[in-house]
This record gives sequence, C-alpha cells and structure tokens, in this order.
Amino acid sequence: MGIAVIDTSAFLLFFDRRFDVIDHLEEVLEERMICVTTDSVIRELYIHGSRLKAQELFGTYIEKIFSRCTVISLAEDFEREDADHDLIRAAKILGGYIVTLDKEIKRIARRESIQIMIYRESKSRLEIE
Repeated sequence: MGIAVIDTSAFLLFFDRRFDVIDHLEEVLEERMICVTTDSVIRELYIHGSRLKAQELFGTYIEKIFSRCTVISLAEDFEREDADHDLIRAAKILGGYIVTLDKEIKRIARRESIQIMIYRESKSRLEIE
C-alpha cells in the first residue's frame, strides 16, 4: 500500500483536463494508494475554485476529496502557512509520493529524495518521474 500526497496543481487537472487524479492513483503502481493532502492545499483549492465558472462541479469535487482523501494539518501558524512546504513535510513524514505539476515542488522533492508522480499529458495518465 502506497501513500500519495496530492498538490493543488494535480487536483486542478480535473477542471483543466478532465483528469481525476484520485481515480487514477492506483494505475501507476498497481497497488492500493492512500490519498493524502493538506489543509493548506484545500485552502488553495477554494481560492482557485472561487474563480471557476462551474461552481457546482467544484463543490462536488471538493466533496469527493473529503470523502476519499485524508486531509492533514501541519501548519502551526495559519497566517504563514505554505502549501508547498506542507506537502514536502507530509511526504517526508509519511514516506509517500508527491503528486504535482509544480516545477518548484518537484525540484525540492528531488533534493529531499522524495518520489514524485507527474501527469503525462501525452498519455493522459500519472507516471513516476
């Protein structure tokens, strides 16, 4: 059983590419994957979601995230929290993969020896980088 710590950019694939990262996690390693994200990522999603035209669809997807993923809180100071930093910390603590499209997060994850899953648009699937 693996753990996938999912970034805002990966969740937003649902709206940009109609690709549901939650449904495709287990295809990568052909094993059960536990979906994890952070409360700071959820807050970022709400910021992005407020700009979407499909508000009902956004609400449905947020409900799916809450029902299928574990949401953890790592920030001690909500005023200064950083979703990127929280993702790195969560993946290190849990020994999980980071699922992201963000170049900066990928760079930090590589430096910290954290495994990365990326969306490969040409194949419309997730892959281990």
